[in-house]
Parts: sequence; C-alpha cells; structure tokens
Amino acid sequence: MLRKLAIIQVVCLLCIFQMLVACGGGGGSDDGDQDPGDSSGVSQKDWTYLVYMGADNNLSTAGVIDLNEMEMVGSDENINIVLQAEFSTEFTPFSDFGYTDYSGQTLRFLVQADNNSDRINLKSGDEIGNVNMGHPNTLRDFIQWGTANYPAKHYALVIWDHGAGWKSRSYVKGAVEDATSDSFMSLPDLAKAVRDAGVHLDVINFDACLMAMYEVAYEFKGLVDYMVFSEETEPGSGDPYDTILAALAQNPGMTPSKLAETIVEKYVDFYRESQREDKVTKSAINMAYIEALDQAVVDLSNAITSNFATNAGGIFSALNKSQRYAYPTNYDLFDWCSALRNQFPSGPIRIAAQALIDLLNDSDFVIKNQTFGESVANSHGLAIYAPQVNQISSDEVVNELSDYSRLACNQARSAVWLDAVEALMQGQSSNVVPAGFAFYVEWTGDADVDLYVWEPGGLYAPWSGQTTPNGFMSGDSADTGVNEEYYAANDYVQPGDYDAFVFYYADGPVWSYAPVTFWLFDPAVSDDWQSLGTFNLDNSNPYLGDFTDLSSPNDLNNYSDWWYPGFITRAAKDSRALKLNAGGRTFNIQFKKKKKRPSLENLSR
Repeated sequence: MLRKLAIIQVVCLLCIFQMLVACGGGGGSDDGDQDPGDSSGVSQKDWTYLVYMGADNNLSTAGVIDLNEMEMVGSDENINIVLQAEFSTEFTPFSDFGYTDYSGQTLRFLVQADNNSDRINLKSGDEIGNVNMGHPNTLRDFIQWGTANYPAKHYALVIWDHGAGWKSRSYVKGAVEDATSDSFMSLPDLAKAVRDAGVHLDVINFDACLMAMYEVAYEFKGLVDYMVFSEETEPGSGDPYDTILAALAQNPGMTPSKLAETIVEKYVDFYRESQREDKVTKSAINMAYIEALDQAVVDLSNAITSNFATNAGGIFSALNKSQRYAYPTNYDLFDWCSALRNQFPSGPIRIAAQALIDLLNDSDFVIKNQTFGESVANSHGLAIYAPQVNQISSDEVVNELSDYSRLACNQARSAVWLDAVEALMQGQSSNVVPAGFAFYVEWTGDADVDLYVWEPGGLYAPWSGQTTPNGFMSGDSADTGVNEEYYAANDYVQPGDYDAFVFYYADGPVWSYAPVTFWLFDPAVSDDWQSLGTFNLDNSNPYLGDFTDLSSPNDLNNYSDWWYPGFITRAAKDSRALKLNAGGRTFNIQFKKKKKRPSLENLSR
C-alpha cells in the first residue's frame, strides 16, 4: 500500500492556508441496517438520485459548489436528491459560507430547493460523525440508507471524486479518497460496496476522471443497467448538476437509458457553451452488453498473443497512432481497433479488431457518446489499458502489473486481457520514485491567476483538468472563487523535472495586479513549507511571443505576467532555488491560454 505520510503532512500543514479542497466522509450508521426494500410508510417516487461525494481532498470547495448546483433544483414530489458528503476544513473556509461550526463531519442530505445561488445550506445536512468515505462499507451503508428512506421506481448513483480509471492505491490515491481517514476506495472496493448493498441500480454515473474503461465497466457486471463516465480527465467543474437534475425534474418519467443519455448531453453542452475546455468526453453504455464486450476483448487478446513476435511491429504502430488520454496507457478501444484493422489486411488480429469495432458502433451498446475538442475527437466512449512498460518502485510498493492482475476482468478464466498486457510490456519496466511534494500559489485581489505544472512530458493546469499522470490539481480559482491553486504529486511519480509556473491571465473587476506568493512542500527536503515571494504580477509588460523564442524558462521572468519560481531572479526571499530534480533540457513548452476568461462570481465571498 502507498506510503501516505507525506500526504498527511501536506494536509496538516495546509491548515495555515485557505486551501481549496473537498471533504470526505464515510463510515456506517445504524440507518444502514435497514432493509433497502422496506418502503412501508414512505411514498415511492420516480427517481432517487444518490450522490456519494468523496470530497475530503483538494476538491472540497468544488464539492460545495456542486451542492449549490443541486440546491438550484432540489427534491420534489417526483424525485429525491440524496447526498452524502464530508468536507475538509483544511482546504475550504467554511466561515465564508456561514457555517462556522463545521469541523469535518460527514453529512447526509435530502437536498431541498434553494434558488439563492449565494447560499449553501450545509446546516440542512444530518451529521453522522466523521466516518471513512474511503471504505466500501460506508458506500454500502449510504446506498442502503438512501434507498430505504427515499424509495423510488429507479435509482441512480453518482460517484464523485478525482477518479483514476482502474488504478489502485499503490500508485495513485484511488477512485474515492478520504484524506482525514487516510484511506481510499479502489475500483474493486467500489464494486464490492454496490454488490453488498443488495440494491440493483439503474444508472451509475462517475463524476470523476478517466473512468470510461473496459476494466471499470466489467467490475460492475450484473450490478447496474447503464453506466456513464469519461475517457479523459473531467474539467474542474465536473457534472453540471443544475441542468442534469432540472431535466430529470421536468421529465421524472424518463427511462434509465434516457437519464444516462441526458447526463452525457448536459455535460458536454455545459463545456461547449463555456468555451473554456477543449478536451471533453462523456459516454453512456448499456451494461447488458458487457459479456459480449468481454468476449470480444478476450478474442483480441488471443489474436495479439498468438503470434506476437511476428506482429509486434504492426501492433505497436497501430497503438502509437491511436487516441489516448491524460493517463498515456489509456487508449480508445475503437480507435486502436481501427488502426489495427488498417495495419493488418487479413488474419486473426484484423478479424478480432473488426468485431470490436462493430460492437462499439452498436448504438444499443454505446447508447450515447459525445466529445468536444480536436484533441479528443477520436474518442468513441470506451478506453482500455495498453501499457508498453510496467511501472514499479524499488521499494516494491508500486507494481502496476500486479495491481492490474487483481481486477475482476483478469480473474479465473483461461484467457484474459492481462495476457495481452503482459505481451505488450515485453518484460520491460520503468521505475517510479517517492514524491509526495506539492506546489501552492495564493494571491490577493480579484485578478485571474493560473498555476501551471510541468511534469515529465507534459504541461498541466487546474483549469484544464484535475488529474495528471503524476498527481492531482485543485479546482481552477476562477471556478471556486478562492484566490489559490494547488498541485499535489502522487506518492510515487515518474522521475524527471517538475516545475511550476505562475501566469497572470487577466485583470479583475477591481484589481489590475496580483501580489503572488509561491509555496513548495517537499518531504525530501523539509517537513515544512518553503516560500518565495510575494511578487507582483500584472499586464504592464506581458509576454506576447509563442514561447519558441525562449532559451530557458527563466526568460519568462523578464515579463510582468509570468513568474518562474524555479530560479531566484525575481527577488525571492529564500536563497534556495525551488526546483525539483533539476537538470538541463530543451525548453519547448507550448503554453495554451484559457479560451475565455471565466467569471469569478460563482460564489458570494
């Protein structure tokens, strides 16, 4: 299991900031012992929309905002909106929401309508202690409690958190994290919770990153009728609960398949209209086809492994031409099969690839798939794990192949996709190294400032998504209304350069500059935060080039709208350069600005 000490230190030390994070909750309650089929004395509505919000992490304020969106609709005579959440006092300033008594309790809500977008009704939630939202029994109890107390003809369950596809604790923080309890729920844990609840669900919707995968769908075989998820990372705002629930309230008689389609449509519409994101994916599948999907995947595995040495060149060539995502080992299954079909004019691989293409083209299986943005245009609704090396750590805490082998799709059968994964790896591995470091920026005023983080091979920012190959971002400050942004590395990461950049995006309604402070927590150096700044950023002398004329990232420090804290050119208080794993490299970063300046008026602060 992952060594969580560094993350615990980060969480504890972040008390000194008004960090933007979400709280988690969990654990059981006596209510969980009720028979979910017992609806005596309680009228049955059309839908109960259950939301399990694992927000005890750096998504806390995003969770509060989503609760506010749910309140814009609220429960009525036809639908129940039922939420369990635990928020983090480490990362969200709850006094700003008029809830000074909140101290990390887990809350259960029947969400009621409140048309005041500036008010968050946290006090309407019932406290059930501070329970462990990262334990499967907590999710099980919530499902049983929600369906027993708010029975309906149909049940939808939303899993809300960072998300990480199939990946487990030994590499990332898990699908649902509770930082206070130092725990998380892996994919098998999530499925176990649903199975143990004994309630057959009509829809499961992952409001989480990178979950639209064959492996994820198979884990829930027989437990749900329709599944909704995203192949790519989700933008920081996640699901637009107000428009999704408004559509359900307007048409409470909609079928499960129609609700699944509606979630996809409203999600993509929200980001298309905002013009801020250019890599948005969401899809819905009919789980009745999972057996057929699994057989087709196993047939492809057999075709790949039967004569791998001869066909390896064509297989890898097709893979390298295929759509992939923030986790670079996740490939769109349809797109890869199309490339395989083009690569092999005949034979078992072409036949197996064509069978998968036909299945994924069937609108009875993939009932809705929508994308927005050229970079994800070849997404067809379902990804698959196809690595070329195994990620391991020298201390044996991380072994990605070993973790993958434990998934349900790889169990107790003569042939599984794991066989193809092992063939693709060809016995090769790459090391990951202990990390647990964090970057944090804060500023005064209402200007829009963005944190960018360079990881080996890519540049990431909170506004473009909250899950990266090596860590997690906070929400974008423009969405949260809090003047701070944050990056936390996984406990183990790829070795290489990790640099932070601060960019002054736009003036605010009042402020035309931003006094910015940069903080670094690196457990390999100190058990305390190190700071640089405060330094003023503004648009008095902005950089107007395309970044190809810069010989070093330090060159950005010659302009008023950029700050590269990796060097101390700009009057830093700390004489030590705050740069991790420093080393020479060609500076070829291509920064991409937000398409549209977002409003800072999401919440009344």
